Amino acid sequence: MRFRSILGWLSMVWVISACAENPSHLNTAYLDRYADPNPTPASILECHGFDCSETSRATLNRDAWRRVSGVFVPRARDAQAERRQIAHGVALIQLLVGQQTGTAVHQWTHRDKEILPNIGDPTQLDCIDEAVNTWTYLTLMERSGLFHFHRVAKLSHAGSPIDPRNTAVLQEIGGQYFAIDPSLVDVGVPPPIIPLESWIAHWPPDLPANEVRVRLSMGTPK
Repeated sequence: MRFRSILGWLSMVWVISACAENPSHLNTAYLDRYADPNPTPASILECHGFDCSETSRATLNRDAWRRVSGVFVPRARDAQAERRQIAHGVALIQLLVGQQTGTAVHQWTHRDKEILPNIGDPTQLDCIDEAVNTWTYLTLMERSGLFHFHRVAKLSHAGSPIDPRNTAVLQEIGGQYFAIDPSLVDVGVPPPIIPLESWIAHWPPDLPANEVRVRLSMGTPK
């Protein structure tokens, strides 16, 4: 990540210092700074250009939102099936939004799971952009009543001040936390949803074989 992102990370020492009391590293620092707390399909704020240095507004009309809702039909029978639907929904919204904002392009910064300096390219997304945007997309779906086994949680972080990482998080109702991290795949590809503790512990994280197969078979939504 670029130098300004590192400075932003260092300015949040209080988040890191709280890790002992917060082993899942859940926090709202970037949401408070960048996210629209009340997104609607008619007004979606997207972060891009690294560290949310650029923002754009997109609109999903009724037909577009019907496509998103259709991902959840038929209703999932269990939490694991719903996570697959959620991943597909995130990828679809990302693609629909990106077609309006210019970010629906190959994310070369994701090569070999590394986030590289984008030299001011506003079409590229870093982990802060991805985490905030994914929280927005999850929140849109949750508030539309599409989730039955999950709720949207705060963001989580891992890594070091020199090499930080951030992710959006889902919590299975009454259960564990899951990282949903589109920085592991290219734009429009359903991101893996993995136990948050695995995402925090290893980079790149260990992906369950079944999650990898689902992600590859789905491809980019049409």
